[in-house]
Amino acid sequence: MKLNTPGSLNTLNQMQLQQDNLLKKLATAKRINSAADDAAGLQIANQLSSSINASAQGERNLYDGMSLARVYEQGLQGINDNLGELNRLAVAAGNGIYGAQERAALQAEADQYTANIKQTIDTTEFGGKKLFGQDGSLNFGTGSGNMSFNTADVEAGLTAQNAFSINLSSASAAALSLENIKTSLDYVSGLQAEAGASINSFSSAASSLNGQQIATSAARSRIEDLDFARATSDKVAADILGKTSTSVALQARVQHQQALDLLS
Repeated sequence: MKLNTPGSLNTLNQMQLQQDNLLKKLATAKRINSAADDAAGLQIANQLSSSINASAQGERNLYDGMSLARVYEQGLQGINDNLGELNRLAVAAGNGIYGAQERAALQAEADQYTANIKQTIDTTEFGGKKLFGQDGSLNFGTGSGNMSFNTADVEAGLTAQNAFSINLSSASAAALSLENIKTSLDYVSGLQAEAGASINSFSSAASSLNGQQIATSAARSRIEDLDFARATSDKVAADILGKTSTSVALQARVQHQQALDLLS
């Protein structure tokens, strides 16, 4: 004879499934572990996860852009510093007491600063990419668009300003060179200002993306994360109900056996 009724077995099986489901949720800390838990919620959570991942990568891209822009700006600052020294030498060359020997010394020093500028142009790079090689722009994806950073062919720009043709051999030549140096300083300072503006734009956009990630993560958490207090309470209730069902089933079995004993 069957000692357990189909109803009691069904109740026990349901309690076991409920306990297993609650254990899985507690182990993963998620309310939704499969589409069976909440099909619509899972779809929304997946869409939010995709948005979060895209924003996170976009933020990393922008920080790479900021790093590149800072290297670019620092390279320009090095060029600016050397142009400042050339400016000082050109002013010094206007001193009427200097003879040919003193002017030759000034010219040798000026040539060294010019060489420093060319070296900075040739060696300034980021991730193996030269930054002063050509006029153009570098794009950085944000996940919902692109932000660009403009680069310049600095050597061509300075050549156009005659910055590499400094002549301090006479007071008149030094005066002409001084004008060229001042124009070159304005040119480089303008590039620095543009780089600084780009850095600020990238920083603002990265901060905005970070805020979006936080807000979207909070929304996803409300959908798929587990309420531990409630789940723990449900688990205790399920355990009690399971033990009670088992106890009742065992008691029914004992009573059934006692009845059979009496009948026999």
